[in-house]
Amino acid sequence: MARILYSLAQNGRGHASRGYEIIRRLAEQGNKVMAFTGGDTYEPLEVALKGMPNVSLHRLPGFKCTYHKNGKIDYAKTFSKNVPTFMSSDIVIKKLKNIIDKYNFDFAISDFEPFLPRAAKAKKLRFITIDNQHKLVFGKLSIKKIRAKYFPSYLVSMGVIQSAHPFGSKCIIASVFKPELKRKKIGKTRIIVVGPLIRDEIEKEKKSVTKNNFVLIYVKPVLEKAIIPLLKGVDANFVMYVAHPEKYRKTSRITYEAHSAEGFAKDMARCKAVISSAGEQLMSEAIYLGKPLFLMPEGGQFEQIFNGYCVKTAGFGDYKDIINVEKDDIASFLKNLPAYESKIKKMKIINSIDEVMNIIYSELKKGLAQKQELKKKALRKAMKKALKKALRKKKKEQVALKKRKKKALKKR
Repeated sequence: MARILYSLAQNGRGHASRGYEIIRRLAEQGNKVMAFTGGDTYEPLEVALKGMPNVSLHRLPGFKCTYHKNGKIDYAKTFSKNVPTFMSSDIVIKKLKNIIDKYNFDFAISDFEPFLPRAAKAKKLRFITIDNQHKLVFGKLSIKKIRAKYFPSYLVSMGVIQSAHPFGSKCIIASVFKPELKRKKIGKTRIIVVGPLIRDEIEKEKKSVTKNNFVLIYVKPVLEKAIIPLLKGVDANFVMYVAHPEKYRKTSRITYEAHSAEGFAKDMARCKAVISSAGEQLMSEAIYLGKPLFLMPEGGQFEQIFNGYCVKTAGFGDYKDIINVEKDDIASFLKNLPAYESKIKKMKIINSIDEVMNIIYSELKKGLAQKQELKKKALRKAMKKALKKALRKKKKEQVALKKRKKKALKKR
């Protein structure tokens, strides 16, 4: 079986969710997978992969966002905190290149992580990228639809995405709102749009979806305290997943639960609506299970703003920047749940995980063939070099023999 490297971005549990599902499927087929990540992604992935045969997980330096208390990205602190990582990028890439050589890897996959694609390209290792961010670069997004206040965030996001990493043989864009592409190829890279990549825990709940009297809530740990005061003034029951539930006192309206992939999936299938930040993965899972959404894009994250816009335009729910959300916004959203549910029921959503796995296996097969061809080329080159060396040696010996004969004749 093949040896595969897999790297994941570090800012969000969504990367861990879809990464786990792909890694699990690869490992079950006997492939050996070495995964790299850090930040918010490492812990949930570590829990999910614990004890899984053929898989190892390792920490990797990466770029992380720093937030103000109100939920907006602090660009100054984000930049300063990431300077050391940026300065050490050559060292990280060199280590990855050494790992590729040491363990003789056959293929690589990257989920919006900057270092592995650069190492793979340098070592001529076939690789693909999977993410949702590139929908902003390659999707037909009308600039006219971007409100003036979001334009700086749009420019920053586009700059970050475009400089994120080089492209491999395929650039897969996974999104529940499948964008129409401006172009289907960039250089030798084919751009492919697929639907959401739904993990097995969610898929299992699809047939047993109910509608209980509570709203499911999730935001990043750094933003939890900013949201709780808003909920206390809303006439509804909430189940909120947090990093440390013991730090919060349960109330008559709010129940706190510890992060759990399985528990969260079950509660998403049972809740009447979801309130969360506006990451692609959670948004996709909620819509897949028919749950209306109130999204709270993180300030400065244009992709999340765009996700909120898409949800509102489709009639699946509403959104408001996390720094501007008020309790009346949440109350208004909850009053309109029947209308949102009706709209979601009309949208046919297909889990694209099987489609993506087929692409991966196809590319893996090509990667193995490419590796064999590179080995043959290297062998031919080595043989040619050895032959030239042998011919040079023989020629030197012939020249030396002639000199000895000539010298012997002179002595006579």
